[in-house]
Amino acid sequence: MGFWDVEDDVEDFLTDDYVQEECNRYLSDTEAAIDLIAKIIPISRERYSERKSIQMIDDMLDVDFLSAFRRIQLTDEAQLQVRLALLSDKLVEQKKYEVLKNKPIVGLGGKFSAGKSKFINSILKAGEELLPEDQNPTTSIPTYIVYGGAEEICAYTSDNEKVLLDIEALQALTHKFYEKYKMGFSFFINSLIISEPDMPYRELVFLDTPGYSKADSVGKNKKQKELTDENKAYAQLRNVDYLIWLIDIENGVLTEPDIAFISKLGLETPILIVVNKADKKIDTEIESIVELVRRTAINSGINLFGVTAYSSSNNEEWRSANIISDFLEVAKRKKASRDDIVEQIEIIKNKVSREIEKKINDKVKERNTLNNVIFKSDDIMEIKTLINLYGESMEEIRDMRECRKKYQANIRKLEKTLEKQYGRR
Repeated sequence: MGFWDVEDDVEDFLTDDYVQEECNRYLSDTEAAIDLIAKIIPISRERYSERKSIQMIDDMLDVDFLSAFRRIQLTDEAQLQVRLALLSDKLVEQKKYEVLKNKPIVGLGGKFSAGKSKFINSILKAGEELLPEDQNPTTSIPTYIVYGGAEEICAYTSDNEKVLLDIEALQALTHKFYEKYKMGFSFFINSLIISEPDMPYRELVFLDTPGYSKADSVGKNKKQKELTDENKAYAQLRNVDYLIWLIDIENGVLTEPDIAFISKLGLETPILIVVNKADKKIDTEIESIVELVRRTAINSGINLFGVTAYSSSNNEEWRSANIISDFLEVAKRKKASRDDIVEQIEIIKNKVSREIEKKINDKVKERNTLNNVIFKSDDIMEIKTLINLYGESMEEIRDMRECRKKYQANIRKLEKTLEKQYGRR
């Protein structure tokens, strides 16, 4: 077994619908299709307690961590909240999917039909043919590819249930299944994880995401909007350690929506931009496009690792450069682990605690100064004004100490939950 396209190019889709249906029992056998639906959409509360604990950690970091502060204005509070939200997402993701821990995640992003899945297939194959590219899996389910001792396909449902699939079931998660049964799976499956023993980059996890620009036929329902391809791609890519952004060479530019999406992710590591499908242009055209993309990225303030061109069809990088392999080597050296995330939360906690103490101490000094001035003053009107200021200062100190007390209680609750879920504080 090799790797497969989660978002294959439209021109590579199988044109003989009848052959595809006849070769797949989930498409040809209604009873098998019903069994697959029942398998993926179970009515189960067996893991309710674990799901509740995971949600509790998410809420603590996203909401409770900084909720104590009414009268204390923290430095860079908005940035702290964003950072905590990102760490929370990563921690929760790794708790749900243990196979991802201790491995940096390289995400693939770009517009619909940028050829992300075909690109992954090309760079990950180890001297042998991958699964036929006539497969047409759904474009709406984020998919992780990770090294494993055995071939395994796992679907993780919206209830965080792990469901084992066979290759035909994977192939059935397509628009063809929807066209036949009017039933899609993207609403019920959070992600797929594919374990592959022939994975050449064993230290890394690759994440293929839906094209963020694909038109979404959703209504006004909040839950439906949360499930748009753009929101799915954002929710997944904001948690990656490294990002490869693909551009179809036929488009030839890094667009404003591309730039806005990349910027919104807030990644700290440099980004690699790959101009894909390079076999469709001559060398001088490729050179011009790569240079234009590079200038646009730099002028837009993107933290850029580099820009290169690639042909997934020919399995080769433009001008035999090694920019992609260099990028992946850098990613391999990053030890992204669950404990790293916990430690980063600890660093933020200590930073906030130190700032709280400093602000309280500064306010106490201000109060003491007012007290000394009042004691030495002979001016009745000045004393009256100073006493009012002294009262306000005392009220602020009481409020700040109350905030500290509430914050410390939140921290103790968070540490207790982390200890229970992860075996450490």
